[in-house]
Amino acid sequence: MPVGISIKADLKPLHRAMIALGAQQVPFAMSLALNDLARGVAAVEQDEINETFDTPTPFTQKATRIEVATKSRPVATVAFKDIQASYLEPYVVGGNRSLGTKRGMLAPRDVGLNQYGNLSKGKLASLKSKPGVFIGPVTLKNGRTINGVWQRGKTKRGERYKGGGEYGTRGKLNKIGGARTTLKLLIQFEDTTPVRKRLPFETAARTYIKRHAAAAFDQALRRALATKRR
Repeated sequence: MPVGISIKADLKPLHRAMIALGAQQVPFAMSLALNDLARGVAAVEQDEINETFDTPTPFTQKATRIEVATKSRPVATVAFKDIQASYLEPYVVGGNRSLGTKRGMLAPRDVGLNQYGNLSKGKLASLKSKPGVFIGPVTLKNGRTINGVWQRGKTKRGERYKGGGEYGTRGKLNKIGGARTTLKLLIQFEDTTPVRKRLPFETAARTYIKRHAAAAFDQALRRALATKRR
């Protein structure tokens, strides 16, 4: 998700200095200024992510990447990395939360979360390997069907269910979806929903550039002048 933003700043006072630099130094100064602005925008976007989301993971905090400008290509781009863009884009442009490769939004019901309020990596696979745990839809006695990760209730002492394990369909009753069942719903698969938060990616970038463009070009010109061969 690149940022396509035109730089609108009063650069007229710098025009004569750019001419004084000569044709060879102007592209160098331009690339210095653009890359300085791009780094600033990337830092601002990271701050916006931290303010928009509650305890974002380090992976999400480091979502931005920069394509630097060069003397032959005077364009600097700030964008989300591919993986992070797949789930952050709706928060920028609107729309439904991304499902990715999941069959539904994972809504934990009776399973521990990590410090970021998410399922830890490998948690789903770990649950699948436990006896009495299965994944799929369950139709309750009230007719409601819920798709998710389930755990069977323990059987009474000495009883075994047909699969030969220690878990069966008897045991303590839980109330799920308005119906009583011995099954325990660990994670529910829900339909995706529209995002409720917005990440002001473009607004933050435009604001930063408007405030810092003139200073960035001024510093770049001074640096280019200082390195110009006499």
